Parts: sequence; C-alpha cells; structure tokens
Amino acid sequence: MNMNRREAIQRVAMIIGGSVIGANLFLEGCTRPATKEVAELFKAESMDRLGDLAEAILPETDTPGAKEAGVGEFIPVMIRDCYTKEDQDSFMEGFYAVDEKADKEFSKPFSELSPEERLQFVHKLDVESKKYQATKKEGDPNHFFTMLKQLTLTGFFTSEVGMTKALRYVPIPGKYDGEYPYKKGDRAFA
Repeated sequence: MNMNRREAIQRVAMIIGGSVIGANLFLEGCTRPATKEVAELFKAESMDRLGDLAEAILPETDTPGAKEAGVGEFIPVMIRDCYTKEDQDSFMEGFYAVDEKADKEFSKPFSELSPEERLQFVHKLDVESKKYQATKKEGDPNHFFTMLKQLTLTGFFTSEVGMTKALRYVPIPGKYDGEYPYKKGDRAFA
C-alpha cells in the first residue's frame, strides 16, 4: 500500500501535535528556486551534519535513528522546495550558528559533542525555539530548530525505515477493527 503525501503529512502532524511548517506546500508538490545559501545544504558535509543534528533529535534506540533513515538528505530538498525565502534564510542562519552555540555552551563544535551533550544541546535549542515561536509576530520567519525538528520527524516517519521499523507496518491492511486490543508500548500502525 502506498501512502500519499497528504496522508503522510497528516500522520506526522498528529505525531508532533500540531501543524507542520510549509505543509500546504508539501501537499501541493511545490518547487521554489534555491538560494545560493540553500544550495550549500546539498554538499556531503552539510547533509552529514544535518543527519547528525537529526540523530540528536531522533537517536537510534531499539529502532534505527534519523540518520539511518536518510533524514540528512531529505531536509535540504524540503528546505529548497517548500519553504519561503524568509524561512530558508532563517534555517541557514540557524544552521550556520550551530557550532558557535555549541562552542559557547560546551567549548567545542557540535561534531565533537558526546551523544549526551548533543541531547542537552538540542533540548536547549528546543526550549529556545518554543519561546520564539510563541512570541513571533505574523510574517516573522520560523525558528531554525522548529523547522529542523519538524523535518526530522516528517523525514523519519515517512521513510521506509520509519514506516517499517519504528511503526507497525501491515503491507496489506485488513478491515477496520475499532476494538483492536492495545497493549501499553505497542507501536502505532504505519
């Protein structure tokens, strides 16, 4: 069974409990010209770094993490194709500031942080982004980390790895059963 883009975005929005930035553009199959800065995201080292950032948000546990799901390659495409110039600029500004912020907090660049330090780092960014999003005015760009987190979750849960290893995948779904037994800890269906 192939899931269409609209269903995937709706499921991810339900998982993260709200709307997804640029979702209307995802659904329309948008294409926007990439700025010169956004083109930098397609370089191997940038995609690897995005994968590391995504992995700090969704690390490998008993299921694969965001990096294995290819989220680092997914993010540049979505930033280029589905985000406004203002959001692209905000994303790039935040992306370029990662090492500076890590250095300020831990006295070393993000790439040298331990998994625990990376978790602390993304938690701090999450708190910062929630404050920003709650007080931003209409027309202001979104916070870098808000976009990164949403794209990480979207990329992971719409990937083959996310659908088959993190969720329960049924290749040929059966009938609807509203009384299907649920046991605490069961994974959601893909």
